[in-house]
Formats: sequence, structure tokens, C-alpha cells
Amino acid sequence: MLEAERAGAKALVVFMDDWPRNGSEWKTLRKIHDDEAHNCALIGGELKRRGRDYSHATGEFFQKAVSVAEKQQRIVLLIKGLEWAIREFEQALPRIPHTETRKLFQEMRERHARSIAACASVLQ
Repeated sequence: MLEAERAGAKALVVFMDDWPRNGSEWKTLRKIHDDEAHNCALIGGELKRRGRDYSHATGEFFQKAVSVAEKQQRIVLLIKGLEWAIREFEQALPRIPHTETRKLFQEMRERHARSIAACASVLQ
């Protein structure tokens, strides 16, 4: 999940260049980027807390996302990536015994749901 979040955050930096800087779409994508970057920090922090090493790699989604040329289609792909992440969170949540960790991942799931709605507003 960390690599996937990192891929989303990096793709959003590229996607933001498709829109006028500080325009409404750009600001929306910037907020989504901030959430993705925050999720990376949360997952990394959780892994550190557990004494686990983690990858600094970027997930495959990044290359897939930046290979799409049309800005609207990039947002459509971003929505699909966010939906995938929500499914992954939903599958993992019942298996997470630690209450604080489960809450952390529930909050990330909720941020992804908000990001999907925000992406839909960019497509309008």
C-alpha cells in the first residue's frame, strides 16, 4: 500500500501541471496530493513503529498514470486507483487487530472516498 500511495502522490504532481496553477482544479488535485503524501507518512510511520523495514519504491500505478496523455482520462484513471485502494483497505480492515492501526486505515479509506468525490468535481 505504501508503494501505491507513493505512486498516487507522484502522479498527482504530474497531473497538477495539466491545469492552471492555483485554479480550482489544480487546488483540488493539490489537496488530493497532500492526502496521498500524508497517507505515505502514516503508513511509513506505522511500519517504523512496528520495527519493520519498508520499500522506498514507487508502485506501478505511476508509470501507468503518466503514460495517459489526456488530462480528463488521467483523472478517470486516478479515480480507478483510489477505488482500488478503498477495496484494499476494506479487505485489510477486518484482519487488523490493533485498534489504533485499524482507525488509521479507516481514516485513509475515508480520505480516498473524499478524493474520489473531489476528482469527480474536476471532471465536471
